[in-house]
Amino acid sequence: MTTAPTCPVDDSFDPLSPAFLADPYAVLSVPPVSGTPVFYAPSIGYYVITSYADIEAVFRDPAAYSAAVAQAPLVPLVAEAQRILLAGGHKPAPTMVSLDEPEHARLRKPAARAFSMKRVTALVPTIEATTRRLLDQVGDATEFDLVATLAFPLPANIVFSLMGVPERDFAQLKHWCGYRAALSWGRPAAEDQVEIATTITAYRSYIRDLVDLKANEPGDDLTSDLIAIHDENPDRLTLDEVSSILFSLSFAGHETTTGLIGNTVRRLLEDPARWAAIVAQPSLIPAAVEESLRYDPSVPVWRRVTTRPVTLGGVPIPAGAKLFLWLAAAGRDAAAFERPDEFDLHRADAGRHLAFGQGLHFCLGANLGKLEAQLAVAELARRYPGLHLAPDQEFTFHPNISFRGPQVLTVSR
Repeated sequence: MTTAPTCPVDDSFDPLSPAFLADPYAVLSVPPVSGTPVFYAPSIGYYVITSYADIEAVFRDPAAYSAAVAQAPLVPLVAEAQRILLAGGHKPAPTMVSLDEPEHARLRKPAARAFSMKRVTALVPTIEATTRRLLDQVGDATEFDLVATLAFPLPANIVFSLMGVPERDFAQLKHWCGYRAALSWGRPAAEDQVEIATTITAYRSYIRDLVDLKANEPGDDLTSDLIAIHDENPDRLTLDEVSSILFSLSFAGHETTTGLIGNTVRRLLEDPARWAAIVAQPSLIPAAVEESLRYDPSVPVWRRVTTRPVTLGGVPIPAGAKLFLWLAAAGRDAAAFERPDEFDLHRADAGRHLAFGQGLHFCLGANLGKLEAQLAVAELARRYPGLHLAPDQEFTFHPNISFRGPQVLTVSR
């Protein structure tokens, strides 16, 4: 697309490049990105928004900034992949996070039942018991991968239990979710798109079968709750929409928390004094999770599209422009946070981060995700006061723009 004449252009910026995936904060500190609140990135066809104030303004004005592109594939899909998706029921209809008002509110209200404070609080014993069970499997091992042991299975077990998914199917759904990240937020090669599309079709089919099962055999779970709303008024919430809500929650409800747990533990362990402080004073754990969300968020990017001409960072942007909201950059914005490049367990305003968005689309599962991370860190600190990072490890990250956490985090006890 044609950019505004006053908008800086950075031809080198590529959020899927190996250098960016390894350390996006190093990229953030290099001109022309550093000190530039808005620039255009030809590699992805998006305006990149880096300042806290501008991103917050976007979230607060859904009329001017539509969520329609939030889950759109970053690259065009080949015809065969599109055919497989459409044939399998993966229609190009928007899901809850990519809907604008009033349709967004109509789906969000029933989905919010899953994350009421009452329901989240009631999950504490389950989260604690699951965390203990997963860590019990470490046994006498002196070194283990925290992601595979805890950060990966814990949030999946919780959200799939909420949905009413049989435990035997947890691992399969978790595996499928990785393909979804590649489809919407990565840059899969043409030859890989067909495999991804086939997997996503199986994922969609499973969710719809779950809805049909719960329609006949309801239980104490979110799926049954949503179906009850449908039964009261089929026009208010269709079964296809129930399936769409579950499709969104089954991914967002755990992929982000896997990253949050991994990022938080990594940042606490990279400075032994931080871990020692957590062990000595567990009351610091909630603050540590909030600071991790500011300093190294598990959702570093979200997207919007302008519905009319706007101005951000002093740059005029036309209608129909796609925006790359760099939440990770907002958390390091010196205009919003003092000493933004320091991880500070005692930072009083860390909770002002934008890691969960703002406004209408504020993350439904924010409280649950933070609770899971807090309880996971608490149990790790209780069991392993001497926990530390295994030396000489290089962290790798899934190649997508919107979900970030170490794929492997090797720790020693």
